[in-house]
Amino acid sequence: MRVFLLAGLAVLVPGCPLLDVQAEVQEICLTYRGVTIPGVPTGQTTVDQSFNVNDLKEAKGLADADATLTFTRAEIRATSGVSNFKFVQRAALSIASADPSSTLPTLGIFSCTDCGTEAPTLDVTNPTTSPVQDYIKSGSLIVTVDLSGTPPTADWTADVDVCMSGTISYSVNP
Repeated sequence: MRVFLLAGLAVLVPGCPLLDVQAEVQEICLTYRGVTIPGVPTGQTTVDQSFNVNDLKEAKGLADADATLTFTRAEIRATSGVSNFKFVQRAALSIASADPSSTLPTLGIFSCTDCGTEAPTLDVTNPTTSPVQDYIKSGSLIVTVDLSGTPPTADWTADVDVCMSGTISYSVNP
């Protein structure tokens, strides 16, 4: 009986999917631990550090399943060498595909101005709305952290989280 009902629906509404489901993807964070940020000479006002994120975990599975993903926030947690981020006047974070054959451009995903804090964590929540699943599908990311202000003269380390969420859709057509 159900087969006839489904067949009848397909005949009655051609071109319409039998099933169309869309779901929100809960926030997923990629974490890179122990990023060493080099100290800078006295008077230098910027420091940047790039690193590769090769373990894309659940994000790659979602991107491969054609989920639409956008970055929601980044968090930089000082683990040694500095106790706070009051030296930061501007922070920016960008990604690029680490695949040498990729034609994807470098994408600025977060930035903040006057975001220094007495806390040991710099939380940047200025997300771009650019879809990033193609970067995730490339298998590896180059993440660059740029900080401006009065950076420390000694090396320091941090853990960096880059978080994303999005939607995933699934349709069954007759």
